[in-house]
Amino acid sequence: MKDTFKRAVTAVALAAILSLGIAPSMTRTYASSHREAPMIAKDQFADNTDVYAFRSYESGRSGFVTLVSNFIPFQLPSAGPIFYPFDDTVLYRINIDNTGDGREDIIYEFQFTTEIVNPGTILGHNAANQDGIIRNLTDPDYNMPQTYTVRRITGTGNRQGTIIAAGLRTPPNAVGPRVTPNYEANLGQPAVYPLPGGGRVFAGQRDESFFIDVGGTFDAFALRSLGATGGVDNLRTLNINTIAMEVPIQELTRSGAVPSGPTSPDAVIGVWSTAHRRSTRVLTPSGNRNDTGTLVQVSRLGNPLVNEVVIPLGLKDAFNSLDPTNDAIAVPYVLNPELPQLIQFILANYGAFDGNRININIPPPPRNDLAQIFALGIPAGAISPTFTTVIQGTDGPHEYLRLNVAIPPSGTPSRLGLLGGDVAGFPNGRRPFDDVVDIALRAMLGGTPFTPATNVPPNNSVGDGVAANFEGFLNRFPYLQTPNLGNTPRPTDFPANQTFPSAAAAGDSLPIIVDEDGKQVKGDGSGKLR
Repeated sequence: MKDTFKRAVTAVALAAILSLGIAPSMTRTYASSHREAPMIAKDQFADNTDVYAFRSYESGRSGFVTLVSNFIPFQLPSAGPIFYPFDDTVLYRINIDNTGDGREDIIYEFQFTTEIVNPGTILGHNAANQDGIIRNLTDPDYNMPQTYTVRRITGTGNRQGTIIAAGLRTPPNAVGPRVTPNYEANLGQPAVYPLPGGGRVFAGQRDESFFIDVGGTFDAFALRSLGATGGVDNLRTLNINTIAMEVPIQELTRSGAVPSGPTSPDAVIGVWSTAHRRSTRVLTPSGNRNDTGTLVQVSRLGNPLVNEVVIPLGLKDAFNSLDPTNDAIAVPYVLNPELPQLIQFILANYGAFDGNRININIPPPPRNDLAQIFALGIPAGAISPTFTTVIQGTDGPHEYLRLNVAIPPSGTPSRLGLLGGDVAGFPNGRRPFDDVVDIALRAMLGGTPFTPATNVPPNNSVGDGVAANFEGFLNRFPYLQTPNLGNTPRPTDFPANQTFPSAAAAGDSLPIIVDEDGKQVKGDGSGKLR
C-alpha cells in the first residue's frame, strides 16, 4: 500500500479515537452474524445473518445485480407446528449507498402479512383443511400463508417510496416430503416473481448457506483442521429465511446508467441490510399484542464477521443500531483487532486440535490493510489499475459490502475471491460460495499481499477446514439451495457412505471423525466413512 494511503487511514483512526474517547478493545464472538450481539440473540426473527451482493452469474443475467439478505438463524427443519415465518412486526430492508456518504440512497423494504386459513385446527403452518398436502402456493392446506409487499425508497424526500410489488406469496416452510412434496418445483420456483425492469424477487425458506466449523471456533479455536479440508460444518442441514432480489445494474448506480468501466465514478455501490421494530410493544392478558411508536433499527449487517471479530462486546448492540455514517466508532478496533492476537496466543500456548503448538507472527497495528477491506474500500492501484472498491466521493469510514458493478462475473471463480485471483469475489461484494471464513482468517493474520512480511504459511493458508456448503448452491436465482425437509432424518456431521458433491469440486474430502476426547472413531479422509 502507498504511504499516502497509510497516513490517511491513520489520521482517520486517530481522529475517531480522540473524538470518541474510545481506546482499542477486544472482541468476544465469531460466526458470521448469527446471534452476534446480546440483544439480537434474543430476537431471532429480526436477526440478520448474511448479506450477499454480486453480479448475477446465471446464464443470460449478467446485466443484473443480485442482492440477498438472510434472517432467522439456526432453523431446525422439523421445528413445527408453527415453523419459521417472517415476522409481520419487523420491517426488513436492503440498503444501497451509491454516493459514499454512508446514507441510504436506495432502500428496498419488505413488509410481511400472515393469514390464518383455519384457526380451529390444532395444527399451525400446515393443516388438513383439504387433504393435508401443500401442492402449490394457494393450496388451502397452507394454513398460515404469508404475503409481502416490496417498496422502493429513494433520496431524502418522499420516504414513503413506491410499491413495486404487492400480494406476493412466500412458499411454506419445507415441512416434509409428505406435506410439501417436490418442494422446489411446486413451491420454491413458483415463488420467484418478476419485478419492473426485468428483475426478480423471492422471499422464503432456503438451505443455510453459510458454512463454518462453529463448534471448533468457539472451543478456543480448537479447529479440527487449519486448512481447507478436515473440518465439520455445524450449520449443515439447517435452514434460513431468505430475501433475494435481482435488479438491473442501472437501477443501483448514482448516474442511473451502467458504468463505463470499473474506475468510473458510478461503478461502486455499498450494500447492507437492516431490520426494524416499533419502539413500543403492549401485551394483553388475552394474548394479543400491539406494536406502536417510531421504527428502531435492531439488526444490521454488511461485511460478514465485522460485529463478531472486530466490534467489542460492550458495543455490539450499539453497532447493530447505527447506520454507516457513524462508523468512526469501529475504526480503532479495525486498526487493532483482538482476533489475530487471540489466535496467536492460543496456537502458541495450546496448539491446534492435535495439540501441536504453532508459533506465528501477526502484523502490528495499525492494521491499515483491514481498514481498506472493511471501512474505506480498496483503492485503484492497490491490486491493479482497473480494480477498486472505493465509492468515489466517500466522506469517511463506512462499513458495508462494496460491489464494483462494472466488474463482470468470473469465468473461473475461486472460493477465495480476491485472494484466489478472482476480482469478482469477496471483498468485491460477496457471492454465496465465497469462503469468507477462510478469507477473513487469512486477512486477520496478515496472510495477504497487503502485508508482505506475514504473507507466509500458515498465515496465508489457514482455514477452518470447511471450504464449501455440502448441499451446494443453485446456478440460478435465488442461488441458495432448496431448504432441508423437516421429516428427513438429519445426518450426523458426515453420513456413512456419502461423498461431498459440492466440496469435492474444491478438492475436499471427508475428515476424520473424533469423539469428545479427540480420539479417532470413524473416517480416514478418503471421502467415505468406514
